[in-house]
Amino acid sequence: MVTVLKMQNICKSFVGEGGGEIRANDNITFTLKRGEVHALLGENGAGKSTLVMNLCREPDSGTVILNGEKVELHSPRDALKHGIGIAYQDLSRTLVERHTIAENILSLATGFLLSPSAIEEAIREALVEYDLGELDPQMSIWKLSGGEKQRVEILKALITNPDILILDEPTSMQTPLEVERLFSLIETLKAQGKSVVIITHHLGEAIRISNRITVLRGGKVVDTLDEVRVEAMKKEPEKGARELAQLMVGREVLYDLERKGLQEGPIVLATQDLRVNNDMGVQVVNSVSFKVRGNQILGIAGVAGNGQRELVESIVHWREATGGNIHLHGEVITNKPIKEIRDRGVSFVPENRKKALILNMSVRANLMISYYADTPGLFVDREAMIKKTDGLIKRFSIETPSPLAPVRSLSGGNRQKVVVARELSRQPPKGEQLLLIAENPTFGLDVATTQFVRQELLKMRTAGAAVLLVSSDLTEIMTLSDMIAVMYKGKIIGVLDASSATRESVGLLMGGVVGETSNVGEDELIEA
Repeated sequence: MVTVLKMQNICKSFVGEGGGEIRANDNITFTLKRGEVHALLGENGAGKSTLVMNLCREPDSGTVILNGEKVELHSPRDALKHGIGIAYQDLSRTLVERHTIAENILSLATGFLLSPSAIEEAIREALVEYDLGELDPQMSIWKLSGGEKQRVEILKALITNPDILILDEPTSMQTPLEVERLFSLIETLKAQGKSVVIITHHLGEAIRISNRITVLRGGKVVDTLDEVRVEAMKKEPEKGARELAQLMVGREVLYDLERKGLQEGPIVLATQDLRVNNDMGVQVVNSVSFKVRGNQILGIAGVAGNGQRELVESIVHWREATGGNIHLHGEVITNKPIKEIRDRGVSFVPENRKKALILNMSVRANLMISYYADTPGLFVDREAMIKKTDGLIKRFSIETPSPLAPVRSLSGGNRQKVVVARELSRQPPKGEQLLLIAENPTFGLDVATTQFVRQELLKMRTAGAAVLLVSSDLTEIMTLSDMIAVMYKGKIIGVLDASSATRESVGLLMGGVVGETSNVGEDELIEA
């Protein structure tokens, strides 16, 4: 196949804490052939997103060759003009919430597309052509679910009919059915001679959809697997995933997670007819009732944007509950002060890591925050805290130039590690079980850290904690949960025992399809 893109000897550095240089891309050469899917894998901070961003800005050194000719790309618009479409992972930076779908895509419009009606018609045609489901071009972005927003971002990348499509974590908020549609679309694009680069932490997906796979580690190319090696992995995907994980982290990654059968403890958290509004004042949690016991993980599955975020934020009082009640250890905590709730032994890992961190403070200081609050008396053993927090940096593999480096200087995945390390290491008050609320705790984390965090969640369950796990990752939900509740449009529409649930049954519920077996255990779940 003909090479359509060659990024040769690419170097890109950033200024770190104290003026030191951080080499994100170190002499990387990456090629893309016509009509292929090339997966780009690596740990957090390996340089994947930095590399593809060099297609819409100048690298420090190196050459970009497109269809045999050297090009200089200074902006996303330059990339579009050269037939490169990019669907980014961080939708908060690429979609304007208060604008409509059409208004968001208007920013890409040229020529005949300057007419709003023409843009809306082009959107409808593209949705049908690419089988991206139903979306109303006049719908405001804030009204969409996470999966719908992700489809808008993919649509933005496709609507200019690019020859090269770059997808950064495109399945992170999609239902299993939507993932199948996306993979079918990618196969169609391949058949048309288009080329696709996919960045993903889902190794099974990379093996399934890719022709070649390049693995980065520490800003350098570790290996590029050719078509023959990838084809062999398709025959033994589990073995292939282990091989890729080892290439990514430089050591063997243990994939086996054991969820032991445990006797349920007392009720730690219970909600009754809970109602919560979103930022626009619209009720998005509609009379939700459930309970979580000690020694139990209750998984709440669902496509992002169906009220899960507002639900967990109301429990820790990051936002007001407008109705119903929340009980912790049998006492009402609805809309109680945040500190009072945390003092009762509630840990919270939010998906929005920026809200859980003070970006201008150091990594060490962010890890210390809880210890200051949890330490009784007037005096704090600072040396002991430094030892403990520095131990967390090592234990959770937080990649930082120094414990004193500001959190702002870390990659998104490493910021998430800081939050996870702090919240999972907290101790409950004497005689009570810890309540851990984890909202997409492994989102954006590399494969090794993902497995580590999941192991830690299971250890907390074994130690007696009650864990409320909210995740759009179906594998995570089914691997860790004892019971699975599915949220759709603000309601729990089905409850399944994890031991008998299947990906198909949960996936259908995530799409709003209620089956006969979707209420297994529901009476037990909501009985408080």
